[in-house]
Amino acid sequence: MNEKQALLKQYNEDEIRKLLNDKVKLVYIDNGSEEIVARYEDLPDIIVDINEKLGHTENLKVYDFDNPTLDKPLLSTVGYFLDKCDSNVRKDIIDRLMGLQLGEIKTKDYKVIDEDMLDEVRIAMEQDEKEK
Repeated sequence: MNEKQALLKQYNEDEIRKLLNDKVKLVYIDNGSEEIVARYEDLPDIIVDINEKLGHTENLKVYDFDNPTLDKPLLSTVGYFLDKCDSNVRKDIIDRLMGLQLGEIKTKDYKVIDEDMLDEVRIAMEQDEKEK
């Protein structure tokens, strides 16, 4: 999503560090050629917003950030509709996702994490830990 990521607001290094320190639940979102990382709670908004911005062509796979089992995504989409979805994840997101799809609610502001910047922050945090 690199060229497509330009359409999305991104966290800066300090914000990424805070997310990691606060142990916020994160997910990898993969469109087949690029990956981003986002907060789990922002999933419905991201699924709908990305597809509305890019013509409903983004088939996404979402993986658990802490345990990214590549053969078993948490969910996959066809456009902004769920294709396959873990039952617990579905319970968490379905009401908001449907409200967004039906236009009953508006997409909230969200940010995503650039994977390269995430790696840089993680390395810096490891260095800080070693220096203590």
